[in-house]
Amino acid sequence: GAVEPNLSIERMRKDIFFLASDECEGRGVETQGINKAAEHIAKAFQDAGLKPGGVDNSYFQPFTISGGVTLGTPNRLELTGPLGTIALKSGTHFLPFGMSRTGKVNAELVFVGYGVTSEEAKYDDYAGIDVAGKIVIILRKVPREGTDRKRFCSEEEYQRIAPYTQKIANALNRKAAGVLFVNDAPSAKNADVLLPFEVVSRETVPGNLPIAFIRRDVLDQLLRSSVVKSLSEIESTIDKDLKPQSVLLRGWKAELEITVNRKELAVKNVIGVLEGKGPLAKEIVVIGAHYDHLGRGEIGSLARGDKNIHYGADDNASGTTAMLELARRFAASKDREGRTLIFMAFSGEERGLLGSRHYCEHPLHSLKDMVAMINLDMVGRLRGEVNGEKGKLEIGGIGTAKDFEKLIDTLNEKHKFEISKSKAGLGPSDHASFFLKNVPVFFFFTGLHPEYHKPTDKPDLVNLQGMLRIVQMVEELATILATRDQRPEFVKVTGSFRPGASSPGGVPKIGFMPGTYNEDEEKGVLIGGVTKDGPADKGGLKEGDFIVEIAGKPIKNMTGYMTVMASQKKGQPIELVVDRKGEKIKLKVVPE
Repeated sequence: GAVEPNLSIERMRKDIFFLASDECEGRGVETQGINKAAEHIAKAFQDAGLKPGGVDNSYFQPFTISGGVTLGTPNRLELTGPLGTIALKSGTHFLPFGMSRTGKVNAELVFVGYGVTSEEAKYDDYAGIDVAGKIVIILRKVPREGTDRKRFCSEEEYQRIAPYTQKIANALNRKAAGVLFVNDAPSAKNADVLLPFEVVSRETVPGNLPIAFIRRDVLDQLLRSSVVKSLSEIESTIDKDLKPQSVLLRGWKAELEITVNRKELAVKNVIGVLEGKGPLAKEIVVIGAHYDHLGRGEIGSLARGDKNIHYGADDNASGTTAMLELARRFAASKDREGRTLIFMAFSGEERGLLGSRHYCEHPLHSLKDMVAMINLDMVGRLRGEVNGEKGKLEIGGIGTAKDFEKLIDTLNEKHKFEISKSKAGLGPSDHASFFLKNVPVFFFFTGLHPEYHKPTDKPDLVNLQGMLRIVQMVEELATILATRDQRPEFVKVTGSFRPGASSPGGVPKIGFMPGTYNEDEEKGVLIGGVTKDGPADKGGLKEGDFIVEIAGKPIKNMTGYMTVMASQKKGQPIELVVDRKGEKIKLKVVPE
């Protein structure tokens, strides 16, 4: 039966004002307040009548993530070989790497090119070479990086094989005992800058290897004295033939010792289950939302240095609240037939989708039986509403199953939103984790705003009537997905938008928030908000501008933006052209 709208509004008001209250402290993973939020969600599940979906018959799935990371001592790298013993100087010849763990290893050195293994490119730097117990030396990025990367692999494959985390995992799989990273030639074009420890220190890292970053001239000396070839000769050979040039550096050993202090943070996902009934009961529809935010200005805040509570009412108390309201509605429907519904509130999303990624790597329910995942992230600011119609709603993932677009179009005949659709299953929120496991996804989002990731994202700015309309649409969508005989047919659609995560080592940033995640429009990149005192702000970029050109290259969408920015240097000025209300304006910014 239909739920009285005022009852829904009241329940949602209570939830959002609690989740975005002083008591929950901005739900940062470093706060105590996030645990109060988790208890609140678990109690709401219990009161609604959902079964515990976590571990040990609880509503929780606990895990740990990397908290603060600092460098300890000692940090040493000493090479011994044909040229004698060389003690490398930290800061000059090498730097401890941000993803390193504490460890000490004395072992032979093996050069393994780019350290990548790609079926798509039919290329494997580890083919025919044994690196077990040895220290591997790995170049950044992939072959042909500076010239024509597309002739090596697709963008999707690049995302899969090029990040440092993937290269470390690959080395671990082959039982390497340590890793030394080196800039590839394009990354070192202007200066062979060693990657500062801080840059990737908060990433969640596979394994526990000691890792350092060394200069190209160090590797060059090792190669010349061992295999009588220079590094650049080897690189051009790889580029030309796309044949690996991996080699044991005969006679060379290294003693590597790295000391890192990592703080582990205990976090948890919150999961409630509403069992299905009838022939489809074994299959699952997931309705999810992340409940963490930035606490008192944790990593990701756009209000630099502001230690006030970042309330995160829209991001993402709104999605969590909508998810709870859906849980109550479905749990209250008597004799519900159809698939099992699992409601999930994820932690660690703001640190890089860590909660959903943890769930998908350690699922507590069968991923194969999941027919769809609906993700609600920032649904609290529906704008452009007139008399309960229209209102700008972005829906992602509509290309991830055969009939998803038709499904949305049909539903919207009744709900009458002004919908901006994106086919992509990858995106800057938790649905991406499920899409990567071949689960069809939907992503509901009401757009960015100037309060995003700042202390000013407060509950009194939330449009509760708008949230109710979204809840009603998602309720109907989930009902169809849970009862239709035919399960959606997954489509591995390409394209993505992942702010900041698109390239190993981090693309140079200029400090703005995109105004849309829609890849299909080609009007440039819309600026939805500018970080105070960041490069974009200092360079004169304004909310509402479209970036249409960077360093003389035209920019059509976010993927284009990330591709061009990946080739720029931190600290080097670049010229941008923006379209401001139809007028083209040239501006200079210095990315960081």
